[in-house]
Amino acid sequence: MTDTSLTLPIIGPDPTYEDRHIWLPQLTIEAAQAGSAMIEGKTFINCRFEGPAVLLPLGRTSFSNCNLGDSMGDARNLLLKPMGAAKVTGIIPVRDCTFEGCAFFLVGFTGPDAFLEQFQASLEGTPA
Repeated sequence: MTDTSLTLPIIGPDPTYEDRHIWLPQLTIEAAQAGSAMIEGKTFINCRFEGPAVLLPLGRTSFSNCNLGDSMGDARNLLLKPMGAAKVTGIIPVRDCTFEGCAFFLVGFTGPDAFLEQFQASLEGTPA
């Protein structure tokens, strides 16, 4: 029988990642193995992120000059609205992270209504 297990190089707990190809589920698992329930206080410069994943930006998380993904002509296609009042399950929380010049593939974004409206406006190039 052939071993079909997938082995990926460790991403690691660095504070800054530059020019990296990052599979978001793996980054989340590595953070959990280190005892954290979220990705926190990281800087990502010119990184390529792949899902499938849904990010929940928290705190001072910012996106600058990023390609947030193929919206297929409608920025709302990248956004998912939480249905419950207090919690979203199955997401990747990112707190106080900076994303500069990054590209996202198969990634959605979620958060409270005010965040979703502001994020949609920034995707469409209009002020919120």
